[in-house]
Amino acid sequence: MACKTTKIPGKKRVVEYAIACGDALPSSSDWVRWAALRNSEINISWDTTDATDSDSIGSLRENLATFQTFSLTGDGTARPEAHKPIWKHYCKPDATDGQPVLWVRVTDPDLTFTVFCILTTMSKPAPYDDLMTFSFEASATASDYGLIVEDTPDPDAPTPNAVNVYPETLTMSVNDTERLAAIVSPVGASQSVIYETDDALVATVTQNGVVTAVGAGTAAITVKSSVDTLITDTVAVTVT
Repeated sequence: MACKTTKIPGKKRVVEYAIACGDALPSSSDWVRWAALRNSEINISWDTTDATDSDSIGSLRENLATFQTFSLTGDGTARPEAHKPIWKHYCKPDATDGQPVLWVRVTDPDLTFTVFCILTTMSKPAPYDDLMTFSFEASATASDYGLIVEDTPDPDAPTPNAVNVYPETLTMSVNDTERLAAIVSPVGASQSVIYETDDALVATVTQNGVVTAVGAGTAAITVKSSVDTLITDTVAVTVT
């Protein structure tokens, strides 16, 4: 008989960071757990613009969403040596061309958020003992991937052993768009995948699998299992 968990929901959240630029997703070995967080909070909001026209029914304003804002705040405890790498990066971000940016991954029991952020605020107290408290604020900034929201993989799900993407080839004209479909085997395995292009001047791809033809040439779209990024499939794209 399975034992009932006594953990509160907040203890089930895992927050990680990876110091890297926004043009490529971190590999699995790049992620570092963000010390021992006592509290963390995600806030997502949309900016809107007034798109009301003269045919508005009931004189109600019609608002359209424009830009999305994602922010993560938290506080926790750590030993100074464990907090040193991220604090050093925040103060002197040479690894990211002078900008205090990093990737953030927040894993909840239901959803996993991955986003490129700018670290806007960090605290570094000087405690009387060896355990320090800290707080931080991070906000999403532009990257090649945007905000990635995925179902958190079931730990009891089968291990992926193959990814198949359809169609296998695309012939497109400039400005055309096509959507790819990816299937991860075996049945029951996590269907979470990552899309990447090897030439964004020819074709780009979103994390929803939408390919956009940008310029004449050939490109390869690689699709990886999020659980095991060594399991891939490739789509050949020709743009005329």
